[in-house]
Amino acid sequence: MMAKISSGQGFAGLVDYANDIKDKKANIIASEGVDLTSNKSIVASFSLQAKSRPSLKNFVGHISLSFAPEDTPKLSDRLMADIAKEYLRRMGIVNTQYVMSRHHDKPHPHVHIAYNRVDNDGNAITGDQGFRKSARITQALTREYGLTFGKGKKKVNRNRLKGKAAVKYRIYDTVTEALKGCRSMEALKAALAARGIGMNTTLNAEGKPKGVVFTCGNVSFAGYQIDRSMTYAKLCQRLGLDDLSHDDTLDRATADNRTQQPDFSFGRQQSDTQRETDSYRDTAAADPVNGMTATDTAAGGNASSGGGIGEAVAELIIQPHVVQTSGGGGGGNDDRDWNDEDKEKNKKNPYKRRR
Repeated sequence: MMAKISSGQGFAGLVDYANDIKDKKANIIASEGVDLTSNKSIVASFSLQAKSRPSLKNFVGHISLSFAPEDTPKLSDRLMADIAKEYLRRMGIVNTQYVMSRHHDKPHPHVHIAYNRVDNDGNAITGDQGFRKSARITQALTREYGLTFGKGKKKVNRNRLKGKAAVKYRIYDTVTEALKGCRSMEALKAALAARGIGMNTTLNAEGKPKGVVFTCGNVSFAGYQIDRSMTYAKLCQRLGLDDLSHDDTLDRATADNRTQQPDFSFGRQQSDTQRETDSYRDTAAADPVNGMTATDTAAGGNASSGGGIGEAVAELIIQPHVVQTSGGGGGGNDDRDWNDEDKEKNKKNPYKRRR
């Protein structure tokens, strides 16, 4: 199970996209406080309530919950709605209007939730954009409902990836291959350099290794952003090196301590407080879906955080299988794989900034 969170200023574009019966084969599986007569009536319901809090700039809330294709047989509309409602409750998105529209245009089941960030009492909903929080919740729900965690990066169709997503997977594949013939960090660094990939180890205040950063061209990723198996500690294990003194949590600090440089996994500036994110490290940036800022999180694998939409549902997202988000609720590997390709295909933003 994976969650992508975004916010914006126009209900019309979001509702038209989420409840697109023709192209997305959408059907509404749950709603609260809105007139379902038509998309226009849904928008009117949302807009009327949003006006009670004119100071809130991004009053539109959007969350897409995606599940592994393997979960399709068990995910009835009712069960999906129950899971989505529980997700909203745990995220603190309560006492407000929402519409849940299930799409049937992709192999993996997914539902789009449009909600009002101005609640029924005219208060602004806060804390609903945090990626780490979302990552913990998606992970827990994936486990509790017996859902599937992502299967890993091996199944991702590389040919569909572009930009930084393609770079990330190139690094992943190159490191995986290079590890087969290396027995030391120096050998690994040399092998990667011969393949056009730079590798640098970062040190803590005591001069001890705390993380690793990979660079391809002008794009860099901390090891954990590539995959949980590529943190400094994990690389040492795979190389057969003794690294018992290394604190695995330092690898995350590696990226965080890079003076908040751009989160290259998404190409946006990382903003951990914005979403906390939320998950797979979100970055503060505009969602590919017009005028929306977003965050990705997945249960089971990697997560992205910040206010932006990350392609990585930054690998921080906490999925047992990956840690961070991007998968389902049970395994222990890292990736939201079946979703990385979809993000690359959805570059056009259907959301319009209008009420």
